[in-house]
Amino acid sequence: MELLGLLKLLFILVVLGLTVSSLVGYSSRRRQSKKALAAMREQGGSIRRLSEEERRALPPIHDPAKPKRPLTVESDEVFPLEGAYSRHGIESNGTSTWHDTIGGVEVFLPYDADLFLAEHNRAEVVFAGKMAVVVGLNQEFDLPGAQERDQRRDAADQQWQDGARGALQDVFIDSDTDRDEDPDRDQEKDEEAAARKRRVDIYAQRDETVAEIEARGGRGVGLLPGLLLMLAFIGLGIATARTSMLAMSLWSGAAVLLAVLALWLFWRRWRPGPAQKVNTVTGTLNLTPLLFDEGSNTVTVAATLGDKLSFSLPEHWRSHVDYEDGQRLEMDLRVDDYSVVNYNRQLSLDEEIRRFPLAYWGRHFTMALVAGIGLLAALLLSRAPWADGMLTWNAVSGGRYLEAREVSALLASPPGAGSMVDLSGSGRCQVRASMGDWRHPGVHCDWIRWGGDTSALPRVEIDELTAELFSDEVVKTRRDPYVEMMVKLYGRDPRQAPLLVENPRALIELVENACGTRQQHACAYLRDTVVEHLRVSLPEQPTDWDALREEVMGYEGDKPLQAVIGQSELGLVKRRLRAVGRERAEQAVPDLGREIHDNEKGGVLVHMMGDPALTPASMTDIELWRRFVDLTAPGSAEPFSAKGMVVHRGEDDSGAPILVVDVTRQLEWPWRSLLLTVWILLAAVLLPVHVWLAVQQYRAKRRREADLARLHGWAQPS
Repeated sequence: MELLGLLKLLFILVVLGLTVSSLVGYSSRRRQSKKALAAMREQGGSIRRLSEEERRALPPIHDPAKPKRPLTVESDEVFPLEGAYSRHGIESNGTSTWHDTIGGVEVFLPYDADLFLAEHNRAEVVFAGKMAVVVGLNQEFDLPGAQERDQRRDAADQQWQDGARGALQDVFIDSDTDRDEDPDRDQEKDEEAAARKRRVDIYAQRDETVAEIEARGGRGVGLLPGLLLMLAFIGLGIATARTSMLAMSLWSGAAVLLAVLALWLFWRRWRPGPAQKVNTVTGTLNLTPLLFDEGSNTVTVAATLGDKLSFSLPEHWRSHVDYEDGQRLEMDLRVDDYSVVNYNRQLSLDEEIRRFPLAYWGRHFTMALVAGIGLLAALLLSRAPWADGMLTWNAVSGGRYLEAREVSALLASPPGAGSMVDLSGSGRCQVRASMGDWRHPGVHCDWIRWGGDTSALPRVEIDELTAELFSDEVVKTRRDPYVEMMVKLYGRDPRQAPLLVENPRALIELVENACGTRQQHACAYLRDTVVEHLRVSLPEQPTDWDALREEVMGYEGDKPLQAVIGQSELGLVKRRLRAVGRERAEQAVPDLGREIHDNEKGGVLVHMMGDPALTPASMTDIELWRRFVDLTAPGSAEPFSAKGMVVHRGEDDSGAPILVVDVTRQLEWPWRSLLLTVWILLAAVLLPVHVWLAVQQYRAKRRREADLARLHGWAQPS
């Protein structure tokens, strides 16, 4: 987690660094442009004044950084500006701001001045605020001519939108003066031929056909119905987790509405949207080289009709249409996007779709994918789908609980899986292996044996030696005023004075009996601890266990043998004694647990699942041993209640019936199971239906592609 946090911090720092760097660079370029403009102003050098015609032709001027603030020309003085063209800008929150510069000075390019830019530019400019407005460029661009071109461009756009019959308005027109000054008639003929090549004629305008509308918009891949269906499944999942009837009703109601809306949107009859306008045009095909790839020796060209219309072919036509420069073409183009619906009366979208309808396998694939995900999610939420279905059926059909208060009634007619039961009586918690491993037995009160033969149960008792190892009185001690006074004389706290041990002989006997010749770690640690910390009142303190045992056990003095031990050392000795006791219990408990389990017979074994309160408690080995003692004592049966659905019925090794009861499934609250059942059924029906339809539609798509190839002669000869 620390590494992930560090990586996130580094990513944020990198992003911030790049952002700051971009802002600094952008600000620096703006400052340089202002300095260049200021230097140009200081140098002066006006070459002429702006004419009245140019002033009238000036369009509204604005600063790209503040587009809503208009700028006005300061004077009619025109200044020269020379240099390379460059462009810079910045993007923020999905918006971009771009600045054009010539010779480092930020300029405003009116109309179509950008079409006349060159590698090195000679411009004429006037000043407006912090910008220079281009009024002439490279002796090719001037304001009056640009205004006329803009008007012709608007007229051409309007003609295209209206579909007015006739030649489409030219935007760029050669001047008559230039033509009259040239006496060469051959050149005039070449110009006429070039004009014919640039000419595009509009013959008619019509509305799209239904097939062309479908080709343009299609029917999609079912993303909206799929999204609504996914939201419906999510709503059902949230509803199943609610415990309030109101919340469950609201969420499930919203899920049903979303599912109904999704299915209606998917299966409703398709209706074509509004038709766009289509223009029928003729013109000469012009191919303009754009890029040469030396590696593949291929040339990328731009195809236009005349010099006016850049059109786009349908995807499946592009690899089969051969372009020839100068070819005369007739096409039907959509007005809005210049896309082709009929190419030279040879390829027609309308004819293709009417003869070979489109196939939409992606829509069904989307719904199948959503249904599959929904089905998987429902199966994961439902522990047993069939049990949810049975509870739903019992609730809808008015089913009742099978009540049993005596085990004999249950033995006479054991209920089957799917039955609703209400059991109550007195039974015994069962000893079972954890994960099938008898080295770790446990007492499980979610498994109850109701009735059965208790005479064969072993009578378990904790042996006295093991019990004594866990006893708080295993080491008998008392405080001694004389010892406390001696400690006080040494300047120490008398409350920390050593304690007198009254039963050192019994302690040594206990350790010897518990450990004997055993060399387990617990016994070795216990012996060493006793030797090190138990100070016995003997002439010479023993240094090993054998010597200590012989001295203590062989003591025959007139006074009782006493010993001294520190208070902290006393706790350590007791912990070592308990460790030996745990070792003894660890060896005895697995055998006792298996013996108890093997002797449990008869009655009915009831397993209650779903109730967290019945989770087996964690116990130490000695606690488990004591629990075994309680279980095998007469009258160990305790009251229990199991109300829910029988999800499994079987038999144990003794032939007694086993009833697994899910206490979370009750007739009083069937709503979760009802919602899960509806969810599973809905997804289980939609999944195979849409998988089958997706496969059929995909095959139909492949057949359509083959039919189109045969229709247009694209099929490869066999």
